Amino acid sequence: MATLRGAFKYLFNPAMTRSMFFLDFYIYPALIILSLVLAFHTAQESDVPELLGLALLGYAIWTFVEYVVHRFILHHVAGLSELHKVHHDASGELVGTPPIFSVSAFYFLGYWPIAEIWGRSTAAAILTGLLTGYLSYVFVHYALHHMGSHGFRVVKRLKRRHALHHQSQDINFGVTTDIWDRVFGTIAK
Repeated sequence: MATLRGAFKYLFNPAMTRSMFFLDFYIYPALIILSLVLAFHTAQESDVPELLGLALLGYAIWTFVEYVVHRFILHHVAGLSELHKVHHDASGELVGTPPIFSVSAFYFLGYWPIAEIWGRSTAAAILTGLLTGYLSYVFVHYALHHMGSHGFRVVKRLKRRHALHHQSQDINFGVTTDIWDRVFGTIAK
């Protein structure tokens, strides 16, 4: 029982070990390649533009999911908002979502339902975009907290926008894009 409690505490500890935090940077590229292989496994040459379009659709969907999860779930759902507050209180620490949870969410809430409705190839193509979006989010979010701008104006702008979110937690929920903040009126520059 003590071992189970220790494992549970380890998985739900938002302050992660360095190796656990960086696991996303190894797992997600492999999952993206796997989903690409699944999407194109039985594809004909004429299917390629449609599958690439579905991958782009998946990426676009991710930007919306990123906004919704950050704004409504991480800031307002009991339990998760307390875990997310740890990140706001110690933004320089390695705080994140254990891959077991994010990978499970992508499978059970993304791939599986889409595969049941539209088939595995379509689901894998959309999943490719979703996973690429998530990996972009993880990288950008890490860079905003742990790397300099190196003189790039776009990075300076992203860092400023995200810093404003950490100061006033009701604005700037998008990390990789401000599109949805603009649409829903939560943008601050």
